[in-house]
Amino acid sequence: MTQTADRVDPGLEPAMVEAAPRRRLFGSFALGHLLMILAGLLAFLLVLAALRDTSATSFVGKAATDIPAGTTIEAADVELIEISGDALGGAVLSSDQLNEVITGGQVTTRALSTGTLLQPSDFTAVGYQTQIRSMSIPISPTRAVAGSLQPGDLVDIIASADGVSWHVMTSAEVLATADATTGGFASNDYTVTVAVDPILSLRLACAMTNFSMDIVRATGATPLELPAAPRECG
Repeated sequence: MTQTADRVDPGLEPAMVEAAPRRRLFGSFALGHLLMILAGLLAFLLVLAALRDTSATSFVGKAATDIPAGTTIEAADVELIEISGDALGGAVLSSDQLNEVITGGQVTTRALSTGTLLQPSDFTAVGYQTQIRSMSIPISPTRAVAGSLQPGDLVDIIASADGVSWHVMTSAEVLATADATTGGFASNDYTVTVAVDPILSLRLACAMTNFSMDIVRATGATPLELPAAPRECG
């Protein structure tokens, strides 16, 4: 028997199926991981920089005792302390700058109380004339905060007579204090030196001549408005 092969209609041949494209190795999934790695690296670098900043320290100067204005600085007057950072951005004296102040025989331009961080503006060369006028007030310690005033304190000065009191000065800066043991006085007077200007110096001189005096510590208090002086001292 003779077999005949069936012819295949060309129109019935199966269509070719295109192969699915391969996924790229660096697709969106790989890119997301790359971004995460970069973010982690940046965070690590920021933390490292912060740790380096906090670990850096500097030695700066502070007053070891009360230092009146115009004092020639010696090594015993100051001491070094360690702080974090770069000496507060130059706002206070570094150890090298403090050594220059001492070896150069510089003097203070203002009164410095114990523990005050020292600034470059606190010192100048010998012979420099400050713009600060000053006057001393002889007064009993019992009328001047029991003799406990310190350079750098702010004080109100009150004058009294015939039952009337008035403020001679308000928020005056104490530049120095002295008593019979430190000032060489023959009396028991306690002396407080304060900063004045030309007008206040006249008010103070008149008040010391005609009134009894009291000194009130006003450090940290709200400043008072200076009233007009009475006729005797106007």
